[in-house]
Amino acid sequence: MPRNVRPPFIQNAYYHVYDRGNRKNRIFNFPTDNKFFIQKLREIERMTSVEVVSYCLMDNHYHLVLKQGIGPQISKFMQRVKTSYSQYYNTRYRLVGHTFQGRYNTRLIKGISGLHNIIHYVIDNPVKAQYVSNPFYYKWLFVKDSYLHLIEDNDLTGVRPQTHGKIY
Repeated sequence: MPRNVRPPFIQNAYYHVYDRGNRKNRIFNFPTDNKFFIQKLREIERMTSVEVVSYCLMDNHYHLVLKQGIGPQISKFMQRVKTSYSQYYNTRYRLVGHTFQGRYNTRLIKGISGLHNIIHYVIDNPVKAQYVSNPFYYKWLFVKDSYLHLIEDNDLTGVRPQTHGKIY
């Protein structure tokens, strides 16, 4: 049976994009894996009209908040990111087959309150997983400076990010 066709991405709309490792396996084993994934996000962002608003890389999954611009769709962006990372990962660990569990998932974010809520959800992942007590101590988390106004001092743990906007 053919898979369902995704609806077209809406210009200037925000999307929560996420995926996890095949069979829920780890996809980020060492810092070099995280760095490669982030490097690909940035490299492909420069080649498309997709804006990376926020991301969080966990051991076996990732969350992205993306804004669709004019031109190449998020689907092309994600195809390039996932393909390049899968090739890197399989080569590095001498594996074959799928790195990720199926297609990535997308959810349209509705309104500014939806954007606020999803960014909070994304940045709270390492706290819920008990990796850190404050999300901004987590190295593989990013929120673009122009979106920090959505995160207020008392929203999460009371500590403002000191490394916001930093790309590892």
